[in-house]
Amino acid sequence: MVSEEFRKQVKDALEHLYDTIYLQTHPLLTQITGPTTTNPVTRAQKLRGLLKDAIESLRPQQDSPSNAPREAWRGYLALRYRYVQGMSMAQTENKLGLSLRQLHRELHKGLDALSALLWEMRMPESGPTLAPAPPASGSVQELESELNQWQLDRQVCRVQALVDETLWMLKPLLEQHAVELAADLPADLPPVLADLTLTRQALFKALRLMAQNARNAISLKVDPHDEQIDIILHCPSCALATSDEEWQMVELLVNQQGGKLVTDIQPETGTQVTLSLPRASQTRVLVVDDNQAIHQLFERYLAPHHYEIVHAHSGQEALQLAVEAHPDLITLDVMMPSMDGWRVLRDLTQNPATAHVPVIVCSVLKEPELAFSLGARAYLKKPVDRLELLATLARLQPAASLSEATLPSAPEGS
Repeated sequence: MVSEEFRKQVKDALEHLYDTIYLQTHPLLTQITGPTTTNPVTRAQKLRGLLKDAIESLRPQQDSPSNAPREAWRGYLALRYRYVQGMSMAQTENKLGLSLRQLHRELHKGLDALSALLWEMRMPESGPTLAPAPPASGSVQELESELNQWQLDRQVCRVQALVDETLWMLKPLLEQHAVELAADLPADLPPVLADLTLTRQALFKALRLMAQNARNAISLKVDPHDEQIDIILHCPSCALATSDEEWQMVELLVNQQGGKLVTDIQPETGTQVTLSLPRASQTRVLVVDDNQAIHQLFERYLAPHHYEIVHAHSGQEALQLAVEAHPDLITLDVMMPSMDGWRVLRDLTQNPATAHVPVIVCSVLKEPELAFSLGARAYLKKPVDRLELLATLARLQPAASLSEATLPSAPEGS
C-alpha cells in the first residue's frame, strides 16, 4: 500500500518538476534516488530525470488490447501533457478531448499508478528499479556553477529575431555538414519573456547537436500556446542520446529562466526536441525586497506564468520604479533598512500616480490588519507559498489582462 504522504510528495514534486531550487531538497530524493551527490543542481536533475522516466514507463505497450486503447493511454498522456510538457488544465482538456471532471479522474489514476511504481523503487526487494541518472560531468558542473552566479535578465523579445540570430550563428556549421534547415514561423507571433543570452545558447547548442548527426534536413517550427511558445526542432535522421552532457547543458540553460525542455526520440521518426519559453505578458509585477534571495524565488515562482518582473531593493527605488515602470501589481516587504515597507505603502497610496496599483504586503510580521488599514489589497505571510502568491496575483491583476492561463490549477478532486 502506498502511503498517502508518499503520494502527496510525488504530486508535489511533479508540480515543481522544473523548479531546480525546489527539487534540490525534496523529501523524495532520499527515498527513491539512493545516495545523493553533494551538488544541489545535480540532485534536482536526478530527481527530475527519475520522475520523467517513471512517467514514460507507464506508456502502454504497442500490443495493448485494441478494444480499449484510449482508456489505456489516458492516464499516461494526462501526466505527460500536464507535468512533463507543462500544459495548463485547459490545454490538457482540449488535447485529450475530456471534460475537467474526467481530466481530474485520469490525473488521479495516473498519479496512483506513478506513486505505486515509485513506491516499489523505494523498496527494491519488492519490485524493479529504474536506472539511476548519470552523474554530472565536469562541463555540466562548471555550467551549473556559472548559472548559480548568473544575474537573470529576462526581456520581452520577438521569436523571429531570436531564431534569425541563432541561424546566423549556425550557418557555417550547416554548410559544413551539408544540412538544410527548414524554419516555419507563423506571422504575428506573440513575444516571449526570456534571457536572450541563455536562450540563444540553448537553441544554438540543440541545433548544433542535431546538425552534427543529421544525414539530410532539420526542421524548426514555432507553436504558440496560451502560456508558452514552443520551439520545436525535428531531425528525422537523428536518434540522439539526449541524456549526455551536451543535452544536460541545454536543459540547464532552458530551466534557468523558467522554460522547459522536452525530448521525444523514436526509431521511426527520429529526434524531436521542444523548447518551451514563457509568453510575454502585459502584467508587470514590481517586487520590493532588500533580500536578493526573495527576488530569485519570485522569479522562479512567476517565470512559468509569463509575468514580467521589475526588481526594487530599497524603499526609495520602489517609489521611483512604481512611477517609471508602471507596474500592474506590487509585492512589498516590510523589514527594509532606511525606509520600511509601511512608509513605502503610505507614499504609494498617497501618490495619485501609484494609488491605483494593488499592493501585496509580504512579511514575517503578523500585521495583516495594519497592512489593510494602510491601503494594502492583500497580505501574505513569509515564507510565501507559490500557489498562494499566484492566486493572489491572479485575483488582483487588472481585469483586462486576466486569463485562464495565469490562474493556478484547482486541486485534483475539487
